[in-house]
Amino acid sequence: MDSLGLSKESALAVASSSRLGLNKPTKNPICVLKFLKDSGFHDAHICSIVTKSPKILVANVEKTLKPKFEMLEDLGLSGPDLGAFLSPRAFIVYYSAEKRIAPTIEFLKSYLKTNENVLRVLRNSWTLSFPIEERILPNMRCMESYGVGPSQLQQLTIVRPRLLSHNPKRLKENCEKIIEMGFNPNSLMFAHALHAFSSMNKETWQAKVDIFKSFGCSEDHVFSMFRRAPYTMSLSVKKLKETMEYFVNKQKDVLFHLIMNPKIFGYSLGGRVIPRNNVLQALRSKKLLKKDVKLSSVCLLSERIFLQKFVGCFGEEADYLRRIYEESKGNPEMIL
Repeated sequence: MDSLGLSKESALAVASSSRLGLNKPTKNPICVLKFLKDSGFHDAHICSIVTKSPKILVANVEKTLKPKFEMLEDLGLSGPDLGAFLSPRAFIVYYSAEKRIAPTIEFLKSYLKTNENVLRVLRNSWTLSFPIEERILPNMRCMESYGVGPSQLQQLTIVRPRLLSHNPKRLKENCEKIIEMGFNPNSLMFAHALHAFSSMNKETWQAKVDIFKSFGCSEDHVFSMFRRAPYTMSLSVKKLKETMEYFVNKQKDVLFHLIMNPKIFGYSLGGRVIPRNNVLQALRSKKLLKKDVKLSSVCLLSERIFLQKFVGCFGEEADYLRRIYEESKGNPEMIL
């Protein structure tokens, strides 16, 4: 108890507080803390669990904690690994072992096959938030009905587990909308698009569409970008607007190139776009470019290729160009 920074009196006081719903002291906290310690949890794990979920201190070790720990141990978690898993997710012990945890694990195993995959999904805090018959099962059945194949559904469940916790009615509507936009349900891109589209409400989606329209894009252009890089629409309205404004101000006839290469919107202005533009400006000012290049094209290059083609190959000027590049990264407001 002392090694955890908690005296017996402090633990009993926490356990008997109104926050825990007790009117008299109990020995449970001592039993619980000893059980966690004996299970191989580090002190940091125990402190985190007790702080975030103090009601665990009054749980019955034999009836409540052990059965749930054993279910997780059967998935390959034990000792410090189990402590690290439960530390941010101690609320799991409040769910019914028979009605919530066991059915969810067994259902996921039937789809995902391996314990490792099941644990990846369980690490998403939403997975156990609802009984499987309320969200997970109807959502999986819905996606199957639209043609999402077994391998895609498995990958979607692993990579985007939060999708399974969405309201089934809304998920169905979103599936229909994504298909209308031209996505093939049996492709992994469908999963990415569905996740991105489902991550915002209709108002937020429309606000982002309106940003693109304000710069001359049509709705078809927006759908085209979304099909190429679905995560683009997951970016904030502010980020999309700032990126559009910067490129429109720096490059003529940029709209088509942005529509064809929407991943540019995901690049950091201060960490990638502005520093590279400053290097281009320096090259232009010294007349070192044999032919002009588009900023949007340069931004698509990997770091290694960019440095080779626009910094390292310019002999005596290389140090000067590299300095501009590095200083621009540290000070994105520096514009040449």
